Amino acid sequence: MLSERTITAIGNMPGQLKRPVRLVLFTSDTGCAACPDMLELARALKKRCDKLALETYDVVMDRDKSTQFGVKRAPAVVVQGGEGEAVTFYGMVEDLFLDMLLSTIAAIAERKVWFPENVRRALKHLENDVAIQVFVESDCVQCRPVAETAIGLALESTLINSSLIMASDFPDLVKHYAISTLPGTVFGENLHLDGHVTESEFLEMVFQAEGLKTGPEKKCLVCGKSSPDNICTNCKIRIQAEAVDHKFKGEKLGHPGSL
Repeated sequence: MLSERTITAIGNMPGQLKRPVRLVLFTSDTGCAACPDMLELARALKKRCDKLALETYDVVMDRDKSTQFGVKRAPAVVVQGGEGEAVTFYGMVEDLFLDMLLSTIAAIAERKVWFPENVRRALKHLENDVAIQVFVESDCVQCRPVAETAIGLALESTLINSSLIMASDFPDLVKHYAISTLPGTVFGENLHLDGHVTESEFLEMVFQAEGLKTGPEKKCLVCGKSSPDNICTNCKIRIQAEAVDHKFKGEKLGHPGSL
């Protein structure tokens, strides 16, 4: 049964979305206590939002779909836009997780611009898919800004596959990736950072995970000047200053009612 907070949050969502949003829910009949509640949540969202398309699959029985979306566990819900941009949420969606889910739906519907042009230009250097997994908990203060950056990158580039994972729901994954501090962010399969991760650190780790090949003279992917790092020091400082400014102006991911 949905909590009063969840019912209220859904009720605050705009009934008419500007653009269609696809919601793909994966559940399981066995070993998934949270799946019935997730199905109820997804149906409530579908009922509330006119352009929200809901699809439901069994993570085991509908293996073609789970393989297509790269989903191996339940419950999982994929929020996808019309150009293929997507974010996956693993675990019971409530509290912080619920806020992130609803805000992602609203951001896709609004076609929100996440980052300044120099960052978006840097992302165009990506040639291969890069997975980002952010482990969070609802009572983790630092989890929100890190989750927001991962969501924003996924919505800016279809080559970035961001997943938000409720750590307490998947202790096996926490152990597998040796997550010791939340938020814990995994880039690819073997790169991870614990705690707060800045936007410039995100970019550096994304390109490291992709295995970007550079020429004999390495250049900053943002400004194009010679640099020993993928993102030069000056651009890192500028990216962080702009990120803080964006937050104050409400240009980054916020609560559903603020979009």
